[in-house]
Formats: sequence, C-alpha cells, structure tokens
Amino acid sequence: MTDSNAWLSTVSDDSLESLETQPPSPTGTHDHLLETRFSGKQIAAGETAPCHHCDARLHEGHPITAHAYRHSDEPAYTIAAVYCAGCAPTDLMETTRGRDDVLLEADLGLAMAGQTHWTILVEPTIVATA
Repeated sequence: MTDSNAWLSTVSDDSLESLETQPPSPTGTHDHLLETRFSGKQIAAGETAPCHHCDARLHEGHPITAHAYRHSDEPAYTIAAVYCAGCAPTDLMETTRGRDDVLLEADLGLAMAGQTHWTILVEPTIVATA
C-alpha cells in the first residue's frame, strides 16, 4: 500500500496544454507527460475495480488497460472503462469529435489516507491516442 500524500504526482495543466497545441515529438515527450498525469489517478473507491467487459474484480497488482477521455473544454481526463488483461482492447474503437481519447496500460495500486482506500493507476503507459 502507498500513502497517497507522498506518492501522488501532478503535472501542471499549462505544461501539458502547451504540448497539446503542438504535434507530438518523435521522442515521446507528449506521451510521457500524459503518463505522468495518469500516474496515481484514482480508478475506484475501495480496494477493487470491476472489468468493464466481464465484471471480474481487479485489485492491487493486476495489469489493466484503461480508456480515458477529456473534452476540449475540460482540464482533467475521466476514466471511462477499465479492462482486465483478457478483455483489453488493443486500439481505440470509438472516438468523438472535440474529445481527446487515450488508451493506456497500467498496474493497479492501492492508496490510502487514514482508513480510506482507493484503487489507483501505477506506472501507466500510453498505448493509443485519438
């Protein structure tokens, strides 16, 4: 388990937005900033999260794939779905105009503050963006 006060990292919206107005660089700087933004992102309250497709209960240590999106007028991404390794899509199938979609792989972790626990993303890697 991880104490969230010392562990959760943040990225300035200004630094991410300045990169979003430019095409991604070949070095992957844009993906790295997105990965940093998702590191520690809360997935669910409690110690488990359900797979969006098969409803399997996923907990700390499970590898997952997550689909996240952000509308152009929103500062933060929303996690739309979490998939277990067996149900994970390999590409973004549905995209909407005016919305940034991200598909990422990560492990699930557990954060806590006092007696409260929540499931988070650990070491996310961007798989696809649209």
